[in-house]
Amino acid sequence: TVTAAKACGGDVHVLVVGEGAAAAAAAAAQIAGVSKVIHADGASLKDGLAENVAAQVLAIAGNYSHILFPSTASGKNVAPRVAAKLDVAQISDITKVDSADTFERPIYAGNAIATVQSADAVKV
Repeated sequence: TVTAAKACGGDVHVLVVGEGAAAAAAAAAQIAGVSKVIHADGASLKDGLAENVAAQVLAIAGNYSHILFPSTASGKNVAPRVAAKLDVAQISDITKVDSADTFERPIYAGNAIATVQSADAVKV
């Protein structure tokens, strides 16, 4: 995810959400290419409930042109919620960043690659 974020251009900021996740935030700060780590901590974030995580992302979303999520169960749960609240299309499972607005993603169970371009103000 950090590699894809770097390919989008600009500084890479990482949001770490979770109760008592200071160690994870410190580890994220050590990742090459990460210029800033934002740590949201609180009891409501203890279990990583998608609605609560999405609220944290949306609280800072106005500062960013690209919001990327890992291709994990959690990322796939939170990303569409954020995209819907921002009223933008979600571009899921990207495998390559061609430019700041053009991405590649697998389709047909990985048997073909689609090139997707987004004119949305925020890419999710």
